[in-house]
Amino acid sequence: MSFIRRQERALQRSRKVMEPEMCKVLLVDDDAAIREALEAVLVSGGHDVASIQDGPAALRAAVEIRPDVIISDVNMPQLEGPDAVRILKTLPRFYTLPVVLMSGAEPPVTGLAQFTLRKPVVVEQLLKLVGNLSWASTSPPRASQHPPPPPAYSSPDEGWNPALAIASLGPYSDTECAVRICRGIELMHAQAARIERLRSHKMNVEESVRLYDRLVESVASLVQYLPARATWLSERKRRGSR
Repeated sequence: MSFIRRQERALQRSRKVMEPEMCKVLLVDDDAAIREALEAVLVSGGHDVASIQDGPAALRAAVEIRPDVIISDVNMPQLEGPDAVRILKTLPRFYTLPVVLMSGAEPPVTGLAQFTLRKPVVVEQLLKLVGNLSWASTSPPRASQHPPPPPAYSSPDEGWNPALAIASLGPYSDTECAVRICRGIELMHAQAARIERLRSHKMNVEESVRLYDRLVESVASLVQYLPARATWLSERKRRGSR
């Protein structure tokens, strides 16, 4: 093999190593124009993008498609971006999921995101960022990681998949608390859709919004309580087996 041919092959191998791989991106923003623009940029960069308009839908989409990276707006009317991420981060399959938070103001320091961006987002910066994050998220899973759950429903019209949501809770999936968390997320999504329908008919949504806020608070409380509850049940079973 000639020297030139060897150099060409070496260059091709180096490009394969250096080029970021395509990854699944969950993009969340309540502004349709921004969402569509960023989706077009990411798709042009070779990424598979699920574009979502609010926090509750993001929770369901994350469970269903298992993204490699989440890019979320901070301020959204139904569920703030950091709150949605905080709920997801309690699930074992999302512990190490890379997150990018965007905000028109100075993004809050939450400890939930690997990076924060100010709007308007510089598209070159976003593409480079997602490409770098994809290295970690698309690397082969460690043997200690939980096996993936069964396939999800592919169409939003088919609705929420409680079995998949519960499976994503890993070691906590066999607890009553896990079932209630998944049911709470389901109710949040349904209530958000109900509010939008009422608004489209110019109806008063004040009471519906209050109910929605209580559902969010309930799910957040259950999420915080889940690890302690699972530990207590495990200890109880251990003592009972003696």
